[in-house]
Amino acid sequence: MTFRGYLPVLSLIAGIIICLLFNLSLAFGLLAAVLVTLWSVRGLGFSYREQFAFGWGGFTQTKPVLMILGLVGLMIPILMMAGTIPAIIYYGLSIVNVHYLLILSFLLTAGVSYLLGTSVGTLSTIGLSLLGIAHAVQLPLPMIAGALISGAMVGERFSPLSSSRLLVLSSIGGDEQVTRFAKATGLLAMGITAVLFLALDLTRDSVSAAGVIGSFQQLMEQYFQISLLKLIPLLVLVGSFAFRVKAVPALFYGLVSGVVLLLFSHPPQIGEFFRSMLYGFDLNSQTKLDEMVHGGGMIAILKVLVVISLAGFMNGILNKANLLSPIINRLMGETGNPVVLVIKSVLLSLLVIIISCNQTIPILVLGATLPERFQRLAGGKQLLGRTMLDATLVMPPLVPWNGLAMVISVTLGVPTLQSLPYSLFLLFLPLITILFTRFAQPKRMEASQRQVNHAG
Repeated sequence: MTFRGYLPVLSLIAGIIICLLFNLSLAFGLLAAVLVTLWSVRGLGFSYREQFAFGWGGFTQTKPVLMILGLVGLMIPILMMAGTIPAIIYYGLSIVNVHYLLILSFLLTAGVSYLLGTSVGTLSTIGLSLLGIAHAVQLPLPMIAGALISGAMVGERFSPLSSSRLLVLSSIGGDEQVTRFAKATGLLAMGITAVLFLALDLTRDSVSAAGVIGSFQQLMEQYFQISLLKLIPLLVLVGSFAFRVKAVPALFYGLVSGVVLLLFSHPPQIGEFFRSMLYGFDLNSQTKLDEMVHGGGMIAILKVLVVISLAGFMNGILNKANLLSPIINRLMGETGNPVVLVIKSVLLSLLVIIISCNQTIPILVLGATLPERFQRLAGGKQLLGRTMLDATLVMPPLVPWNGLAMVISVTLGVPTLQSLPYSLFLLFLPLITILFTRFAQPKRMEASQRQVNHAG
């Protein structure tokens, strides 16, 4: 591939770095990369008309993410005004032991995400509530966000209902053997993550819970009508995800149930309603509730929608012009060492996640380019499946401009770079899968390699 073929990826990486260094919107970096891509790919023989068709196809693939973001931006202020989120926080403060909030948040979101099979559904329901509880007891929000994200991605990694997990298995022709082979690393990462969050709970400074909880509950009763009826939208959301309703219609049902509850319980003024929809909900009570009960709104996510749209447009061109696979093949090189293969696969997963700004494309691209190399090893399919489950699937929330990371950041209201140091499950799992390949199964891998060499 000529230098022109590398320019789109290089310009994208350079644009992102410049935006991060100078605190600019990522949209500027992506727009510059799109312009460079159009010029470069034109020199490779694709007309501008063809490229815009490729880009539009990539944009259409981002529609579900854009719709999820839009629904989350509308749903949060609706559930605030209807009293659903305040009610969840109110009852949660009475139930959850706030001295162990990090470990409980990790385990609760892990359990819920395993049952629902979706990180977005988990974080937009139980995640928001636990975040509000953390705010009440003055736990740093990046820390609790990291625990919530870690737990939510456990479901993405393990749940038999997880669409991303199923996509990994289908992309490599995986089966139950891959699932069994990959179980140990995931469980080990969960155990280490749980121990570390428990250690943080035991060592962090905590306020006197009783007084703080009581004062927040009194304020909530003063400004909101707290009752079990307020939990109806939550039940609709959880029920929809539990019955395998896709994310967009499930969030829509939750939004509609919240609107109905709001209209029948406490109809807002028209001006207040539309202001909250555009700019997000603000209680304006001049109390400490203001920082806890706020968020959402379409204006807040407009930049995110632009970034994802530009990323989708560029991904469409890169895929149709077949510019990613040659780069991956060149970087992978030729090696039969399983440890080197896994290390390169993890690093390439991160590179493609950075380039594609997407959760699905890295799985599809690596699932199409890596099997040939791993099939030279006995048990190579299982090793590749574990590597992709432990790295390609879980790392997108670590990249701030990735679509999934943006959805999570908008939902929780915590920037990705702030929560990243505490997203322990996502940070440890790729490292554990490398170490597991090196130390836990060296004899098996060496025997497998000798068999392959002998057969050759």
